[in-house]
Amino acid sequence: MLCMRHTPPIIQFNKILDSFAKMKHYSTAISLSHRLELKGIQLDLFTLNILINCFCHMGQITFNFSILAKILKRGYHPDTITFTTLIKGLCLKGQVKKALHFHDKLLAQGFQLNQVSYGTLINGVCKIGDTRAAIKLLRKIDGRLTKPNVVMYNTIIDALCKHQLVSEAYGLFSEMTVKGISADVVTYNTLIYGFCIVGKLKEAIGLLNKMVLKTINPNVRTYNILVDALFKEGRVKEAKNVLAFTNNVMINGHCKQDLLDEALSMLSKMEDNGCKANAVTFEIIISALFEKDENDKAEKLLHEMIARGLL
Repeated sequence: MLCMRHTPPIIQFNKILDSFAKMKHYSTAISLSHRLELKGIQLDLFTLNILINCFCHMGQITFNFSILAKILKRGYHPDTITFTTLIKGLCLKGQVKKALHFHDKLLAQGFQLNQVSYGTLINGVCKIGDTRAAIKLLRKIDGRLTKPNVVMYNTIIDALCKHQLVSEAYGLFSEMTVKGISADVVTYNTLIYGFCIVGKLKEAIGLLNKMVLKTINPNVRTYNILVDALFKEGRVKEAKNVLAFTNNVMINGHCKQDLLDEALSMLSKMEDNGCKANAVTFEIIISALFEKDENDKAEKLLHEMIARGLL
């Protein structure tokens, strides 16, 4: 493209640079940008944001701020992508205090940040274990700078649970519910894990029931957390029941995606690992096999069900 008689516009090169960045070929993207400038092709804000992202992942923070200076010098208006990427770069390098200072400086200069920006900053603060500062930041932005979302709450809840501050984490969960912010499967899994690590299995199972009532579908991680906790508590029978349910969820998922070989393979692995399939397991696979006219396989499993007294 660079050797063409009529050089394509920068937007065409941006697509290539963006692809390199997404493939994590950061140095290649940076090298190409240098060649573009040597050919007299002016880089636009989108290009410069890509370069900031590349340097961010390479840990070269100084170059990031050099590009910010270039953006301002050229009269471009840096956007939330520019600022969020710079904040992310500082946080990735563990320079969270600098990221907070940069945030304060941006606000003082009249710039605005969005939910992604604050989610990134809160994540950085939580990563260094400063949950108090994260909660303080959440309070600061609430209703004034931007509207807190489930991602911000999940990040802080996760950090609190990892520090076994489960009561505080549950307090934030209650708060977000009052504010009308809907908890998702990540929120529940995090809290279930938190209650499990502090030995409060009753509360963990209560949360499982609560999420089902809220029509939030538990996933494999949900059940794996509970199975692990139940086994550690010596509640083997309950753990096996939950494990059987987990396997049924996964097998049902395979069947819905027409991955019948995978479903049958999983059934076989279950049996090999000493986890006996129940009637529900067989019914899920048999129904899927009949729908796909795999009648011989379905009838074989049906006979197996009868032999085991499951029918």
